[in-house]
Amino acid sequence: MDRNLRYPVQMIFVTSTRGDITPLKFRYEDKEHQIITVKVDEVRAHKEMTIGPGGSVIFTCASTIFGMKIIYDLRYEIGTHKWILSGHRDPL
Repeated sequence: MDRNLRYPVQMIFVTSTRGDITPLKFRYEDKEHQIITVKVDEVRAHKEMTIGPGGSVIFTCASTIFGMKIIYDLRYEIGTHKWILSGHRDPL
């Protein structure tokens, strides 16, 4: 995964009866035009942001990708209903 990435993703998620969102799995097209599917192993944190139309929710997640545990952010844009995969941190 590219450290400076910002890819739109197709997301599978669940919501609780209170409306809480939990991302489960997503896929994106990398810069070599390969479709990469990632299972979200853990949601480590989430925070609501009021930037942009409708705001957004940032989920800090962990997954094992290509044999390495990676920490990354998934942004859910409330106003547009879009999901964005953004930069990752060092492997664990």
